Amino acid sequence: MPALAQTGAGNPFPTPIGKPPPKPAGGIVGSVATVTPAANVARGGATAAGLRKGDDVRKGDRLSTNANGALGVTFDDETTFSLAANASITVDEFVYRKGVRGNAVVTVARGTVGFVAEQVAKTGEMRITTPTAIVGVRGTTGVVEVGPGGVTNVKLYEDENGAVGRIEIFNRQGQRLAELTQAATGYAIQVVAQRVVANALTISPQQLLRDRNVVRNVFNFKTLGRDIINRRLLDPRNLDPRLPGAPQLPQIPGLPQIPGFPRR
Repeated sequence: MPALAQTGAGNPFPTPIGKPPPKPAGGIVGSVATVTPAANVARGGATAAGLRKGDDVRKGDRLSTNANGALGVTFDDETTFSLAANASITVDEFVYRKGVRGNAVVTVARGTVGFVAEQVAKTGEMRITTPTAIVGVRGTTGVVEVGPGGVTNVKLYEDENGAVGRIEIFNRQGQRLAELTQAATGYAIQVVAQRVVANALTISPQQLLRDRNVVRNVFNFKTLGRDIINRRLLDPRNLDPRLPGAPQLPQIPGLPQIPGFPRR
């Protein structure tokens, strides 16, 4: 399939994405559901530390695995990420409160990462950023692979209940490149002649089997993480005194809005 041209009605992102300034450690937004050493967290400029099952995940955390590691992380809305070996993600933003529109931004810097998106993506806005693409997620399951040179593969799979969601893919300037609405389909996003293009992937039976194992792990990790999250959220020491409908936290600066994902 030929590369998709970067077309659209102008740039919908008026502010380019820049490198965010260092930030102090944020509030707790999730928990480690499962870990195979070694997996680490770098937080607030501190030296990376090892992770254990049940550890808190905070806004701003950079989570990574080594060549033998694996990691499952479940957020407060039950959105779950599974990191294979040699993978790294950063939790740029995660705002969730039941009954209130949420917002999430997770950067995949390298490696294979599976995900199942829950309430934030279904009722608010969720984005996964990579070196070459911005992935808009609407309550669905998928796999993101970031290889050498930032080449990004994005694939859509069935949810645990058999439903299929939607993924939209944009370049870093906000031009729409592609959309996924069918299970077991994907696109490769890469720079060709100084242009970012998306080419349809041909997923081999071997790749399909590997991806389905990744997705199965994500579903299992979500179940494990749900129990950990519930115990933490029901602990009287951790109850949020804010009432439903209170103003949301501000969006992180520099990250534009994806068309079709309106904000209040």
